[in-house]
Amino acid sequence: MVVISVKRFTEIQNFIRNYHGLFVNCNKELEAKFPEYSSDTLGSITAKEVVQRVKSNHSKISAKAASLVKEYQATARQTLAHDVLQKMAIELQIPSIVLCRILLAKIYSDMAKSEVNEMLRMPDLIPDSLLAVNVSYCLYSETMDGPITDLVRRFIGEEYEVRLKKMARDAGMVFYDEGDLRRTGYDKTPDLKMAVPFMYRGQVINWIESKASFGDMDSHKRYVKDQLSSYGNRFGPGIVIYWFGYLESIADCPENGNYVIVTDGFPAKDEMEFLTFNLPAFVEDDENSSEDNRITK
Repeated sequence: MVVISVKRFTEIQNFIRNYHGLFVNCNKELEAKFPEYSSDTLGSITAKEVVQRVKSNHSKISAKAASLVKEYQATARQTLAHDVLQKMAIELQIPSIVLCRILLAKIYSDMAKSEVNEMLRMPDLIPDSLLAVNVSYCLYSETMDGPITDLVRRFIGEEYEVRLKKMARDAGMVFYDEGDLRRTGYDKTPDLKMAVPFMYRGQVINWIESKASFGDMDSHKRYVKDQLSSYGNRFGPGIVIYWFGYLESIADCPENGNYVIVTDGFPAKDEMEFLTFNLPAFVEDDENSSEDNRITK
């Protein structure tokens, strides 16, 4: 069970916030300092911290894009190095792809945003060869942002959704998935909607949502507001699974209401109770059946 206390979570946050270096190395040092937690859990916490940092600082960094371009160009001309942008990003404590995106938009301001994004995805399209090498180096070494990272996260999310469906089938649950619900006209849909509700620790469960991440307070409140509350209002109480664990205080936060139950894994067999149906017994008519029990034409 991966439920992290507020005190321990604050220690992890402070370590990340005070770290100067590549985020991939930050994760390695986190694993050494907090060995009781998995790399998935610590990596997810790091990713959420970085997202918050980028949200807080993006406008400030964008405002000085012109000076950052000059700094890059001066250093690149002098050193001809492939990691100039990466080192600048480390100093700014942001993902290198974020810096690349800001600088490309400034340098190629006459291009459409879609063209700039394409250069970020395929650095060979960048006219300046040294800039192309720098962006490419960031693209293939960054673990917090960028096209490759987004793809990896999407695959991980899909992997856990598949895992959830298999566990549900193995447990004998009868359910509709997102595709089933959207075909019937629902817009916001949980990963699984129970066709037949079940009991979990004495609570009726109507749906299950899968999150291949760590559940911190900010992201959980956002999920409740944007997704989970609508599931609860429409279908009744359900479960959200944070596969990489969660902050202990989110399980009882007021935003959950009576609709959202937080777990860090699929319910155990002894925690669930399923409805049983007693079907009436039918006796097939035979030659000795009375005329009253036969249908005649």
